Amino acid sequence: MYRTLFGIVGAIVVALGLGFLTFARSAGRVADFVFVNGTEPKTLDPQTMTGQPEGRLADAIFEGLTYRDPKSLRPLPGLATSWTISPDARTYRFTIRDNAKWSDGTPVTAADVAWSWRRLQKPELGSEYAYLLHMIRGAEAFNTFRSAAEHLKEHVVPGLDELAAKHGGSIPAKDWTAFVGDQHVTATVKGSADAFLLDLLARTSGTVTADEVTQVRASFEREATARAEGFAHADAHFGVDEGVFVDPDDASVLVVELLAPTPYFLELTAFYPAYPVPPHVVEDHEDDWFLPDKIVGNGPYVLTEWRVNERIRIEKSATYWGRDDVALDVIDALPIADATASMNLFLTKDVDWAPGPPLDLVPIFQKRPEFRSAPGMIVYYYRLNCTHPVLKNPDVRRAIGLAIDRQAIVDKVLKGGQLPAVRIVPPGLPGYDPPESKLGFDVEEARRLLASAGYPKGEGIGKLRLLYNTNESHKVLAEVVSDQLRRNLGLDVLPLNKEWQTYQADTLALDYEIARAGWIGDYLDPNTFLDMWVTNGGNNQTGWSDPRYDRLIRRAADVGKALETFEDWVGDLKEPDRARELAAAVASAADPDARREAGEALRLHLFREAEALLFQDGYPIIPIYYYVTQSLVQPWVEGWYSELELPDGSKGANLQDIHPLRGIRVTGGPRAR
Repeated sequence: MYRTLFGIVGAIVVALGLGFLTFARSAGRVADFVFVNGTEPKTLDPQTMTGQPEGRLADAIFEGLTYRDPKSLRPLPGLATSWTISPDARTYRFTIRDNAKWSDGTPVTAADVAWSWRRLQKPELGSEYAYLLHMIRGAEAFNTFRSAAEHLKEHVVPGLDELAAKHGGSIPAKDWTAFVGDQHVTATVKGSADAFLLDLLARTSGTVTADEVTQVRASFEREATARAEGFAHADAHFGVDEGVFVDPDDASVLVVELLAPTPYFLELTAFYPAYPVPPHVVEDHEDDWFLPDKIVGNGPYVLTEWRVNERIRIEKSATYWGRDDVALDVIDALPIADATASMNLFLTKDVDWAPGPPLDLVPIFQKRPEFRSAPGMIVYYYRLNCTHPVLKNPDVRRAIGLAIDRQAIVDKVLKGGQLPAVRIVPPGLPGYDPPESKLGFDVEEARRLLASAGYPKGEGIGKLRLLYNTNESHKVLAEVVSDQLRRNLGLDVLPLNKEWQTYQADTLALDYEIARAGWIGDYLDPNTFLDMWVTNGGNNQTGWSDPRYDRLIRRAADVGKALETFEDWVGDLKEPDRARELAAAVASAADPDARREAGEALRLHLFREAEALLFQDGYPIIPIYYYVTQSLVQPWVEGWYSELELPDGSKGANLQDIHPLRGIRVTGGPRAR
């Protein structure tokens, strides 16, 4: 089969793969394990990275308080030897290993972790993943309150004055609603206890009177002052003696204070944004501390070489506490985005692990034992720029979603067992019951919506760019979707390829109309797919904002607090009766365990409500399909698991498609020594 397949793609393979073949066999020590890592990493700073290629390497070079067991992906003691959790599940105490060292021999301390988590939240750092730790006391205030105070003072209050002056003191409902949305006011005052302000922000009809304008102006000024003071307090205390800090009585203990119980918190401590970084190196080389001549890590491997567009080499760390359990001495990661070149390297046995083959060759490879496939907790979707003059209309966004034939895409294009997606949360998450979606394939309804929005047969819309990062399968899918939108709606959609770093910069700057995206769940909870879409969320990158959505995500983060005002907001839900049943179960629970279980059911229902807003009202994104993970793994590779050990002893799919390099072993093969 290999010989036949090589003949099919021979000329293309040689043209695209020869440079990598030559490099893989170049002079110097031969790596024990070579894998294709996709695109060139943007950075190796774990607190500013966001991509899977970066994450794989960070997972090897650094280590969090916990690390993922390669066989189960459950969190195991990493930098921390042990931990205790308070009865209310709000305080964690982690004991740091006494033999944990940075790769330069410097001890890793609890103070290093506190410093690192404070750095993650620094507004100046601009980490897109800072929000992941906002459940820690003081983290959000330190991360966002200064900018919120400035926005209120410099934009919201002057904007309110200008709007009121324009209308003679009072403000019509339509203009008020637009002002609140355009200025992201609801997100800016998130957490406010000002009942008048919150009620007025939710108003969608009726004039805002001159007296109300005066009152809300005073509310904005109070909120600005409160946030400035909140930031000042967090600046003085977060990472020092509040939120995350060293136990004053035991320097080996890190104390973490949560605002609310967070069932997946230990999983987060094994995720790269929460990895410690070396203060003594970062402070001296802030902009380039992660380059080979400067980087210092605390994980099982150290970065020894980074040749852009050629390879990244990591080698076993001499200072890692668990180095005796790390099998491989040298690993090479190749930055290859082209599926054909990647396949070629696999066929010639120059790489041990590669992504799946080109789409048209999947049926051939599916018959090979080296082809690994499993359901994935991964979704492929398109972002829509909700600030675009045309796409700001949710009916237009829904029309685009309705005009895409997902079933045809998975059956005739992908052909690998993928599932059509009309929601963002993949199936199979324990306890989660997804809502209905209004994005099924319906060309007639799509055309009706587009016409009612003022664009019959797509007239007047102009060219829409569909941005995707360099990858053959992304290119094919972009062309198919563009053709469907042309045929079904008359839209002129231009597929536009950008290299990874430019693609990331353009999506962050909203320099696109439609943009390809994918998301791998960071942990086994709907929150990892839903908290991205809050107003101004680091991974939102659509310009979409809905105060109702923000409130639902906030309430799901602290169900206990949300229940204190339950009757004030339950009527706003799409399924209030079900929410009342679940709230009653919490109130009548006979013991703490039963109460916790009932609270978890209510939390998941709030996520269901949030997802319903995404795909019944807002449509800022268009899901396309749920991945079936596909990889090519050589027979001599061990420790690469498509199935994981579950808590009950059974086996289940590796939904996150995570394969820690620390668990990989090689038995035989062309590079065996």
